[in-house]
Amino acid sequence: MILRSTIAGFLLLSCIAAGILVSTARQEEPGKRLAAQYCQSCHLQPLPEHLDKATWVAKVFPVMRKYMGMDTLEQRGQLTHDLSAMYPTVPMMTEDEWFTVASWYIDNAPSTLPEPQLPRLLGQSPVFTSILIPSTSAPPMTSVVQFDTVNRQIIVGDAQSQQLRVVDLAGQERASVDVQGPPSCLVIKGNTWFVTNMGKLLPHDSAVGSVVQIRWSGRPGARGSVFQRTVLIDSLRRPTNLVVHDLNQDGRDDLLVTEYGNLLGRFGWFELLPGGRYRYHELSPQPGAIRAIVTDINKDKRPDIVVVMAQAREVVRAYVNQGKGMFTSVDLIESPPSYGSSSLSLADVDRDGTDEILLTTGDNGDYDAPPFKPYHGLYVYKRVKQMRYERMSFDRFDGAYGALAHDYDRNGRTDVLTFSYFPRLTGASSDVIRYVSDGMTSDNGIWTVARSDKGRWLVSDAADADGDGDIDVILGNVSIGPGLVTDQQAQVWMSSGAQALFLRNNTR
Repeated sequence: MILRSTIAGFLLLSCIAAGILVSTARQEEPGKRLAAQYCQSCHLQPLPEHLDKATWVAKVFPVMRKYMGMDTLEQRGQLTHDLSAMYPTVPMMTEDEWFTVASWYIDNAPSTLPEPQLPRLLGQSPVFTSILIPSTSAPPMTSVVQFDTVNRQIIVGDAQSQQLRVVDLAGQERASVDVQGPPSCLVIKGNTWFVTNMGKLLPHDSAVGSVVQIRWSGRPGARGSVFQRTVLIDSLRRPTNLVVHDLNQDGRDDLLVTEYGNLLGRFGWFELLPGGRYRYHELSPQPGAIRAIVTDINKDKRPDIVVVMAQAREVVRAYVNQGKGMFTSVDLIESPPSYGSSSLSLADVDRDGTDEILLTTGDNGDYDAPPFKPYHGLYVYKRVKQMRYERMSFDRFDGAYGALAHDYDRNGRTDVLTFSYFPRLTGASSDVIRYVSDGMTSDNGIWTVARSDKGRWLVSDAADADGDGDIDVILGNVSIGPGLVTDQQAQVWMSSGAQALFLRNNTR
């Protein structure tokens, strides 16, 4: 994550922006060449036009100087060995090379990033009825929402109270479970729940997270049903997502865990051994894994893995199952670090029998007062060859954080519901949740949903919650966070009393 700039770095680079150090046409080509050499060692090379001049100068370059060993890292001695090792003790480039690269970026960056056209809003969609799920803590910090379709109830997790609440479809509480940490993901397997506990809510590198098993004696949340809480795996670095699946096809369910961490993290799976112990298999030693999906991507009847990584190298990566617990990795989609990958899902958008990749980019919390970025929104990628995907469409949406593609209106065509955690509130302030019917582009207009302004929506789920044959949606309100937010809107999010927004489908 981008950190605060140093005063010295800011003053030094401001001189460049002011023209005190001006690059010439002869210097431009060396700057471009050196940028390609140094700026893609740990991620796809960003281009000057990805950010405005002021952001490059005040926010990005001072941090990059530390990662390149150009500036002294304050309090290095207080960092763990793993963290300290991320910052070189000697410069990785000369000062002349640094200023040549910085000059090239600043000279070619725009003063401001392009503004979007205001979307054409069609009004509130008749497909959904909005039901607020009341919060039991203030302000709401909803880190998990999940439909329990078997028992026709909703589970909502709050990072502040560190509890999972079982509520009925009207929002009335049936039971609660103390997770003893901020929950981030819930997997329901009958009367057994598997929960990831981040340990701490805000970005951190401490190995204090865990996977917790909640085993109910009867129907979860039912009167008289009690539960037993067991820590299955501990010492995890801020786990954000969990998949329970038999990855090596030995008849036992394994645990696939994304340890997002912050500067440190990893991605891998825990093999369930006879006797109940777990053995870890690392797939990536890098931080930033947001969400993983198990699917048979190459149709060989083995479970493969697709994951989105959002720290360091932003990439959608496939891990192809070779059998006997062995996987090979293939990078499918790569993005520059400023894109801010925020969610991943798979859906057969064009109904041709093959899933497309839906990727949202919208994380805009790296630093204070971030610019809105013209490349934030929903990307849809279509498979053109085995393990090769090309962009099918892009729909700009500032701060996009999730996309749920289903046939909501039951007309045989795919619709999409997207939402923003870093919305642009100057202009059409109701453009926080979008529903687009019959296609993945908003060219023909966008429907909103009632009460969309009552929360800052971060987590979601979609399923037939009430068993009537159509797809419902639930969104969770994390009411406090970074970004460009007016005091008035922030107060609405915090004081609305909405832990979640249940969008009940009206088509059946």
